[in-house]
Amino acid sequence: MLNKHEGFHSVLMVWATLVVSSEQHTANISSSFFSDNRPFKAYANSTKIVETLLKHYDKRIRPGVKGSPVEVRVDMYVANIWAMEEVKMEFTIDIYLRQYWRDERLAFGHLTSDPLLTLSSNINKQIWVPSTYFLKTKKAYFHDVTTENYLLQIRPNGSIFYSIRLTITASCTLDLRRFPHDTQLCTLALESYGYQTTDVWYAWNPRDDNTSAIFVNNEVELPQFELVKVEKEAVINKYNIGNHSSLVAMFKMKRRIGYFLIDTYVPSTIIVIISWISFWINPDTAPARVALGITTVLTMTTLISSARASLPKVSYVKAIDWYLLLCLIFVFGSILEYTFIAFMINVRNKSKRKPSVDSEWGDGSKKQEERTEFLSLFTPKCSPRRGNALKRVFSQAETDSLGVESKTFPEKTEREKWYFISNPHTIDRCSRIGFPLTFFAFNCIYWLVHSKGST
Repeated sequence: MLNKHEGFHSVLMVWATLVVSSEQHTANISSSFFSDNRPFKAYANSTKIVETLLKHYDKRIRPGVKGSPVEVRVDMYVANIWAMEEVKMEFTIDIYLRQYWRDERLAFGHLTSDPLLTLSSNINKQIWVPSTYFLKTKKAYFHDVTTENYLLQIRPNGSIFYSIRLTITASCTLDLRRFPHDTQLCTLALESYGYQTTDVWYAWNPRDDNTSAIFVNNEVELPQFELVKVEKEAVINKYNIGNHSSLVAMFKMKRRIGYFLIDTYVPSTIIVIISWISFWINPDTAPARVALGITTVLTMTTLISSARASLPKVSYVKAIDWYLLLCLIFVFGSILEYTFIAFMINVRNKSKRKPSVDSEWGDGSKKQEERTEFLSLFTPKCSPRRGNALKRVFSQAETDSLGVESKTFPEKTEREKWYFISNPHTIDRCSRIGFPLTFFAFNCIYWLVHSKGST
């Protein structure tokens, strides 16, 4: 029996030894696994750093509240500039706004040797950020596809890099006096909404590659404009509550005239040339010339209306208005030219059919004899007084009739009249040369003036 018990105890001892050794082996394996996978320690370390930094942090107070104002350096990357709307006087721009400042409360150099701490987008709600807003903004929105487009990085000394993607529709005051040969200057200004210059100071940030603080994507292409240059400046805006630091980005854009050449200038020029066809049509063919003149005038009116439809209702005259107005005057002038020719032809035909004054009344001596003979028939010999009265009546009647006839038919020949031309077709011949030369001179002056102004 003792041998059996001893054997059983020995078996138990061996089994317990095996179990203990296996547990120790598993513990050694797990400990070696966690010691070799350092990310777990890194995550725990980063979490501990963030919790330590935010433990006593008050986002309501700006950095350096008792010292000098916080310097916020800004640069922006222009991803795209959308087409400008002249009617609303606005333009839309897509930018990456990048802001840099230092908050000594977020310095973590004494906690870890990591060179950079990149945090999620919602961390910006737990720390102080500048109250930056854009002036003259009609609407703006953040991008949140597929996630909120924020980037926040902190360096060991507390320097913060904060990047946001924005799409902004801002107003742009346009001067359209030289439209479509104009060059517009649109501005995008930002400043702090709640902090004055004593608390926050804005400055443009020089980029690491020595490029401008406003970098424009090389693929930016506007339908009607060419981006000539981008300028920047820092200004101080004065308000009743105090001074605010502000940064202004100025985009100088020159309008491309190709669209308006095809849509407005070339059609209006062709319409003016078509109106000159009436100078080669016989003046006796009135329906053809009148129909051509009215058609060209109505076409020019429609073209003017369509050209002004996409523009704001400004009180001054634009360059394109001057051109279209002169084209309308040339077209209307061709109608007036034919009207004058028809008037002269009508006057000449009437003058040929009108009888002369001498053939109607005879010479003076013959008229005097007829008057004496006529009065003698009505003059009674027994009543001299009545005869004298009758003579006075007929003399007055003759004088009045001669006075009226002298006003109606003045003693002037047709060659003394200002509107008389021996051949009305001469006006058509002169118009065939005069109208094109005048229109060509107008075009030379117009394009010369506006080509100099647009450079």
